Amino acid sequence: MGLVVLAVLLQLTLVILLSRLVRDGAVYIYALVEILAVIEIFSLVSQSRSRDYTISWVLVIAFLPITGYILYLLWGRSGPRGAHREALNEATERSQEYLTWDENICQEFDAAYPQYSRIAEYLKRKDFPLYKNTKIDYFPLGELHFAAMLEDIKKAKEFIFLEYFIIGDGEIWQKFEDALIAKAKEGLEIKILFDDMGCLTTLRDSFITDMEAHGIRAVRFNPIHKYISRLYINYRNHQKIAVIDGQIGYTGGTNISDEYANVFPKHGHWKDSAIRLEGDAVWGLTMTFLTMWDGQTREKSDFLNYKRSNGLDDPNLGFVQPFADGPLNNPDNPAEFMYRNIISRAQKYVYMSTPYLVIDSAMLEALIGAAESGVDVRVITPKVGDYWSVHGVTRSNYRELLRAGAKVYEYTPGYIHAKTIISDDQHGITGSINMDYRSFNLNFENGVWMCGTPVLATIKEDFLQTIAISEEIDYQEYMNRPFYVKAMESFLRVFAVLF
Repeated sequence: MGLVVLAVLLQLTLVILLSRLVRDGAVYIYALVEILAVIEIFSLVSQSRSRDYTISWVLVIAFLPITGYILYLLWGRSGPRGAHREALNEATERSQEYLTWDENICQEFDAAYPQYSRIAEYLKRKDFPLYKNTKIDYFPLGELHFAAMLEDIKKAKEFIFLEYFIIGDGEIWQKFEDALIAKAKEGLEIKILFDDMGCLTTLRDSFITDMEAHGIRAVRFNPIHKYISRLYINYRNHQKIAVIDGQIGYTGGTNISDEYANVFPKHGHWKDSAIRLEGDAVWGLTMTFLTMWDGQTREKSDFLNYKRSNGLDDPNLGFVQPFADGPLNNPDNPAEFMYRNIISRAQKYVYMSTPYLVIDSAMLEALIGAAESGVDVRVITPKVGDYWSVHGVTRSNYRELLRAGAKVYEYTPGYIHAKTIISDDQHGITGSINMDYRSFNLNFENGVWMCGTPVLATIKEDFLQTIAISEEIDYQEYMNRPFYVKAMESFLRVFAVLF
């Protein structure tokens, strides 16, 4: 919302300045800007983008011809450009050389879960292999996740990779930093990839040099100070991955900072989630990390140098398919496809937890269609959002869901940051993916699709326990809220792409 207000004020200021400075010529300059805006609108409409995403930007450009046009040029285009895009594409292409396919696993999966064979095939065609023999543990809180990951780091023998949107100086990171420094002294290879925007206010300026002094490599992803077109929050690396010795991997919603472990109550009790992978599917996380690392550093990592045999052989562990996503995939985004397909294929239930519910009409229609078909659709969001404007958009989507018979809950003890979706006791996703435009279109994300894995029962149990301490939204009470609140939410929804 603050960006919209700023854009309006900037628009008025520019018009006044043009009028004063150019007088009679101002109208020609303004007309030129209008023409450019119309051209950009036609260009935008011709692209294969989300209908809602396109309409929102058209409205922004139409209402604010000068600043709206500038905003779109800076932050509305389909992804990174220039050398950075080239480097990321090159790294992605190189990574495909190291993909391994086991057709026997694919055949086993098709026989066991024919109803989901098209989902597995889709990820396969997007170059994300299907794995077996992977043990998965689930952590319902950040503090439990961090404790387990620290123990694994302390036991590491060869290398440690960390990739996070936010790393925050404080009690939690200090524990990780001490453990990493100790391992660096033992001669382990350690790489840390962190998003520059995510860590802008959370990490000390000397972080990289401090790490290098101990033999640890730390790299900023997409440095914001170098390119004005990346100055905002688009095209950020929102992935959350840890790889230890190529045998153990972690991912989920947690960044490495104090609030994620409830060291201090930033928004009340912080509810998050993460998973630990041990087995063959860790290679999928390793490849995602190395691809992003090479895309930022322009290095050419020897991927096979980090591939390890895990020795697990248990037919009861189910199937696991790690995947990644990002703006380079627009308009065909794996994360969005996966969520929409899990929702559309649900027969009994589909449960989701997300800090943001800023979705387009296609995703909303999938949820409505499932609910109206008798599927038990439940969504948990925060009671109090971290950004009031985004929370307003989230709440604006409740009406259609509640009317269709879906159930919406708000986490009352504090803030829910967990990002999970599960369905029918058979499959689900945990990862970095929020249910919003940014995760589905603008940021780099990752997730792990699990099918037939024992851990799904644990995830479902945690979801039901979370519902028990959350507030269910009543449709009548929701509709009886003050008119100005509902009007503001509707207004915010129009500009959802800016949040």
